Amino acid sequence: MHLLAAIPYAQIELTWDRPVLGPAAARARQLRGALAQAFSDDDLFHQHNPSGHVLYRYPHIHYRWGGGCGVVVGWDEAAERLLNLPWLDLELTLGDDPIQIDDVLLTSRRVAFGVSDHLLHYRLRVPALIFNQANYPRYTAMDAAAQRRERDRLLVAQLLTSLRGLGVDFPERLQAAFTDVSIRACQYKQQRLMGLAGRFVSNAVLPSGFALGHAVSHGYGWIEREEESDTWS
Repeated sequence: MHLLAAIPYAQIELTWDRPVLGPAAARARQLRGALAQAFSDDDLFHQHNPSGHVLYRYPHIHYRWGGGCGVVVGWDEAAERLLNLPWLDLELTLGDDPIQIDDVLLTSRRVAFGVSDHLLHYRLRVPALIFNQANYPRYTAMDAAAQRRERDRLLVAQLLTSLRGLGVDFPERLQAAFTDVSIRACQYKQQRLMGLAGRFVSNAVLPSGFALGHAVSHGYGWIEREEESDTWS
């Protein structure tokens, strides 16, 4: 493995004073809104400048939901920011539900990005939004072979975009292809979008917790490496 970068990573898992039910995608979106409001002066939490305009960049804070817990992930400079916040003092409202944080599990490490000499296997824990209004109609008009090539092309493009968003330049040809894929309907900002779920292989060394595609700050595109027993050094 050729190491490209080792980037600070922090994961904050929040458990609540009572069970919080509901769809994971909706709860992740509500968690994002609640923390964006709590830290409205920090654009890392909400991707808007002081004038209210959207900052078009790879988000360094991602919001997720799993097992009834809220998960907040921070990359690079956002990792240290998350580790130093007074989580237990926060009062949050998710949708119409005021809740208290009962416990916090903090995880911090530096994660490796690199080039592998063989293909590595990854699983999308949450569907990736790699289509948009322009390319999805074209995709649906293609035959099966062309759709497979288009999915893999978009996968490569989104991986490169996400890597660049974290300041990681991939010096070789990035290879990636889906090995198992299905289309899932996803809800994003009152829009019904088509996401891709499944597994893929790539010669990029990516850490579990990395995310690709659109709306990664809302929890989409979250990946997990399936060969965690391999050593990367």
